[in-house]
Amino acid sequence: MLGAIRNKSKGWVAYLIVGLITVPFALFGIQDYASRSANTAIAKVDGEDIDINIYYQELNTQQRNLQQQLGSAYSQEIDNTLKQTLLDSLINEKLIENFANSLDIVTLDDEVRSVIEMNQAFIVDGDFSQDRYMQLLRLNSYSPASYELAQSKSLTRDQIKRNLSGSAFMSSTQSKQLNDLASQQREVSYIVLKTNNYEDQVSVSQNQISDYFNENRSSFLEGRKVKVDFVELTLDGMDEPESPTNDDLQSLYDENAELYTNPERRRAQHILVESEELANDLLGQIKEGADFAELARLNSEDTSSNEEGGDLGFFERELMGAEFDKAAFAMNIGDISEVIATDYGYFHIIKLTDIDPETMQAFEEVEEQLVSLYIRTSKEKLLFGSLEEFMNLSYEESLDMVADQFGLELKTSDYFAQGSSQYDAKFVASAFSPAVIDEGENSEVMEINSEKFVVLALSDLQPERERDLNEVEDQIESALKRAAAKEVIDNIAENIALALSIGDEQTANQLISENNLEWVSEGWISRASELPFDVTSLSFTLSKPEEGRHTYSAESANMLTSLVIDLSGVKSPEEDSDTGISVLYLNQENNEMYISLIKQLRENAEIKVFTDLL
Repeated sequence: MLGAIRNKSKGWVAYLIVGLITVPFALFGIQDYASRSANTAIAKVDGEDIDINIYYQELNTQQRNLQQQLGSAYSQEIDNTLKQTLLDSLINEKLIENFANSLDIVTLDDEVRSVIEMNQAFIVDGDFSQDRYMQLLRLNSYSPASYELAQSKSLTRDQIKRNLSGSAFMSSTQSKQLNDLASQQREVSYIVLKTNNYEDQVSVSQNQISDYFNENRSSFLEGRKVKVDFVELTLDGMDEPESPTNDDLQSLYDENAELYTNPERRRAQHILVESEELANDLLGQIKEGADFAELARLNSEDTSSNEEGGDLGFFERELMGAEFDKAAFAMNIGDISEVIATDYGYFHIIKLTDIDPETMQAFEEVEEQLVSLYIRTSKEKLLFGSLEEFMNLSYEESLDMVADQFGLELKTSDYFAQGSSQYDAKFVASAFSPAVIDEGENSEVMEINSEKFVVLALSDLQPERERDLNEVEDQIESALKRAAAKEVIDNIAENIALALSIGDEQTANQLISENNLEWVSEGWISRASELPFDVTSLSFTLSKPEEGRHTYSAESANMLTSLVIDLSGVKSPEEDSDTGISVLYLNQENNEMYISLIKQLRENAEIKVFTDLL
């Protein structure tokens, strides 16, 4: 039984983090941090270091994300797999970087700049906004240098993939076969069995728990923990400024007019059609006096507005697309546009029905907001004015001296491990940096966010230890019960499917009744149906039933769920279809070639991993 549990657990772990294996980590904001820290390598690739700070900062982020998703299901085995997956990703990134360098594949600064400037997140009033760019980077704890470096690496990877894509080819026959498969429909019913309904029905002996513990001791190691002293320089901790004068507030009001401006809004009706010929015909009818709303109801393919005569309600700039905006915001009330082509192959006809002009809130209306803004702005000046001295003193003096100098509290953390989510990722990574943990130095000053800067020093270190059985007994018991319950539901599902397959409906119905199960009938489904992913994917793996018969199958969806699937029919599209699956297939082939390239690079590279630092 224990062997089966271990095998299933490994499969479940792989299922959980499959996305991490195939997608390179962005590592935004990490390189910049690492460049200011002691450069201790967690691995070397052909003599080049992979910085340990990069590894642990990204690890902390991924651990937090998975812990939030999985809760108590997050296990040491998942954590170990995550660590290895992350390290592999970093090694792969370094291999690709070196490969690109060997081929003189270079991403120019102008290319990076162009990609950034075209990113809609940074566009304001149709143009790239440097202020918006810096604001969003700060909000997400990125520096311009780290963000631009990540973009450069991404573009380089894309260049390599494009170079590989030329060898991917598909015949028209293959394309048709794939598109037919993608368009196929299947008639499906299913039963869902869940482990949590059976965990109370299984028992686990003390011997089983002890055996599992003894066989998996390495999984229950508790990593070293630290306790740190730290000092925080924060916006809230800055002295309150004197009350602002009316002149102070008026200056703020003038400088930040955009904050208190309600932008112009317009209201319009539109007709959206796929055919330019039809659009021109409809426009002709409108010019001859036909009712715009009636034509919209009868012809517009915008299902969200056609029943309302094409009415779109009020909208601001940058919500309806560039060409639409250009026309709508140049029209007068009652005007009807010419036919406007969209970027997606459709055509608009627009009728402007109302204008809500730009207005600015009166000074008196926003005076309280201005007072708050004045206070915040004043405190920000004090904060950033103190920051350089704070950083210099933190470099030269002990933390208690730093606290005394700035009138701040010297705080002490709880004990925490390297993968802790109790504190900010930067905080944790810094606490375990070699400068702090090995050399006994103060950390670099960390920008936790725009309102908080922190420096820390080691207070105490607890070495790695092997946890006792009594500390993990409940965890093991829960895992074993879950695995035992999974075996129970697998057996029930298999017995139901077998009984149905041999025509023994009485036995099948008895098992369904005894276990309070029920069939879920979905009728005809496609691969794009909004069903649980496992139901859809597994249904399309089953063999087509013979005429007048059903295919029954018991399927393990994941570590928590099993399915009984009844496939009663399969039908292919009557006409040729183009689902775009051939493009996806070629992309998959391209990705497979990219993965093969990485595999080859790993085989030929000298890779050294410092496992004692993991």
